[in-house]
Amino acid sequence: MFQGKPASGKGSALPAALYTTALCGFIVASRWPLAPRHLYYFDSANFAYALERFDPALHQPQPPGYPLFVALTRLIHFWVVRPEEVFLIAGLLAACAATALMRVLAGDMFGRTAGILAATLLASNPTFWFGGITNEIRTFLALSTTGVALLAWRALSRPDEPRWFYAACAALGVAAGFRPVESVLLSLILVWVWFQTGRSTRRLVLGLTALALMVAPWLIAVLFAVGGVHPFTSLLWQYALAQFSGTSAAFGATRGAAWHMFAEAVVWNFLGALAWIWALPFLPRIRPDRRKAAFLAVLFLPFFLFSAFIHIGDPDQALGSIPVLSVVGGAVLAAVLERWNSRRIIRMACAVIVIHMIIFFHPPGKLARASSYRAAKDVDFMTNRALDSIEALDKKGPLTIVHYGSSVGSRQVSYYFPDDYVVILPGSPQHPALGQPVQLYYHHLPLPAPPPGTKEPMLAGSRGVVCLLPWNDDGKELASWQKSGSVYYHPVSSTPILVGPYTFSAGKP
Repeated sequence: MFQGKPASGKGSALPAALYTTALCGFIVASRWPLAPRHLYYFDSANFAYALERFDPALHQPQPPGYPLFVALTRLIHFWVVRPEEVFLIAGLLAACAATALMRVLAGDMFGRTAGILAATLLASNPTFWFGGITNEIRTFLALSTTGVALLAWRALSRPDEPRWFYAACAALGVAAGFRPVESVLLSLILVWVWFQTGRSTRRLVLGLTALALMVAPWLIAVLFAVGGVHPFTSLLWQYALAQFSGTSAAFGATRGAAWHMFAEAVVWNFLGALAWIWALPFLPRIRPDRRKAAFLAVLFLPFFLFSAFIHIGDPDQALGSIPVLSVVGGAVLAAVLERWNSRRIIRMACAVIVIHMIIFFHPPGKLARASSYRAAKDVDFMTNRALDSIEALDKKGPLTIVHYGSSVGSRQVSYYFPDDYVVILPGSPQHPALGQPVQLYYHHLPLPAPPPGTKEPMLAGSRGVVCLLPWNDDGKELASWQKSGSVYYHPVSSTPILVGPYTFSAGKP
């Protein structure tokens, strides 16, 4: 990898800090106005429930629980009421911290210019941007990778100072409290650093002790919440099967689904590289630093291989590996601009932001669109229309809300309308899943499903039934219903109410 001069001296510290401040200002200005009005993901509603009660067994939040993120958001919740703003603030804090650490990491490895440009590449990265307005917990993936990598690099480059290795192990324990599963992948870089710095048994034992001291408090809290070690491991395994079986060949997915996930991993990881990959042909001929290249490879490959072959369901799940590409991009641009003055470096940083903005607002292709503002805007538009329509109907009395294949998350519906029954019908009107269980929720808690064969979810005290269909459904199976905004409405009467092959009748569930 490229040679670089580490940032040092009082003369360079202030301008670098100003760059970081400016990038943090960009992060806030580019995220806050674009954030969706309602909770964006199914998972977002789970975290909203966790603000009141932490119980991963009830998906409050989903396994493995993310206990330190829940603790942080609860702390913010003391001053900020709306969960949408709570999570947004948490994401902004993580994004700014990751950007600041990125400047230091890339600066340590490749020099001050590389640090500034790498921080710019991360702060404006389209996938990082997308995660910052949709599912803020995943911005902590970038923070975890950058923070642990910085300490691991210092442990590698300063082998006579074991405190950096111990700090890296402790940081891994904290990172695992925010993103437990993915943080396991970060342990590989620490093992590699330990191996490269003498393989001292004493150092390893003390490092593991530091890790255990950080992990123990939040792990005990999670085990207590779910009822012990066995329920927790069983919960993790069942959740993993549900997440991985549809896309990973290792868990039984089809070849087509596995290939599609591989393509998603490539696009979502390397989309931001379009801002610097053009500079590769202009690199000066220099002797590569194999230690730096190996360090970045050991850091990048576990995350990328996991996303390519095990699981990546959303673009921002690539944020564990994107910081590594930001370091590489910063090093590439810095090598090309080695003899440029500060003014031209600022121009390059601005050009990086402009390129990423174009990609974010005008994505080049279908897969890239999934990590763009267009995707966030479309989901927000559908969610706002549906929830606003239900809210208008809900003012006149309690409802039974039927979710039948709608793109609007059923968990969000249950969260925003806790006093209504929410019935989730399997499949959709175009692809009914007859024989699969119907799910009923009230105050977000599951109710007993109707007896097999009755196909009659019961209503109790509801004034009417609201049905949410897929956005492209013409509603022909609801011909006798009234269209209200983007939903369908049917008043409760003595006669059964039909939703495709399902029959609803008044009664007590």
